[in-house]
Amino acid sequence: MVAGKCQWFLDVKYIAQVFPRPRFIMKRILLYAPVLGWFSYRAGCIPVDRGKKSKAIKDMLARVKDGDAEPGQLCIYPQGTRIAPGVKAKYKVGAGILYTELGQDCVPVAANVGVFWPKRGIYRAQGTAVIEFLPRIPAGMELTAFTAKLQDVIETRSNELMREAGFTAIDE
Repeated sequence: MVAGKCQWFLDVKYIAQVFPRPRFIMKRILLYAPVLGWFSYRAGCIPVDRGKKSKAIKDMLARVKDGDAEPGQLCIYPQGTRIAPGVKAKYKVGAGILYTELGQDCVPVAANVGVFWPKRGIYRAQGTAVIEFLPRIPAGMELTAFTAKLQDVIETRSNELMREAGFTAIDE
């Protein structure tokens, strides 16, 4: 399982280049986006209806555990959406539930991409965008402890990467 920081729409593209068969947990509405929806469907991504919280979690687990599901590397963005640099947003429970239910290690991913390509607007800054794979978190942690550790390692390293890129509005 891979859990990453999402700051820009194409963070997915960078992670997808590393794995042979990534399967992203994604908002169901994205299935209706031209090209992206078709690609996501063909790649075996797992759509969730985020508006129906407990049902979305049950559906997500069922799809992931489904014996007919496409093989691949499960990828999730624990904050559930793109988050602009410097904005603090609590991690949602989905990544933690997948981690505990599947009993798999988790590879956290930090990023500074949003410094160069913001969530909104057309401004693009020069610099080097970084997606960094961090040391894996071994299976077996309790849900709350895992979620806290995941948030700490991803946010700490993402903030360091953003500072290295010249972003200064980070209050830790």
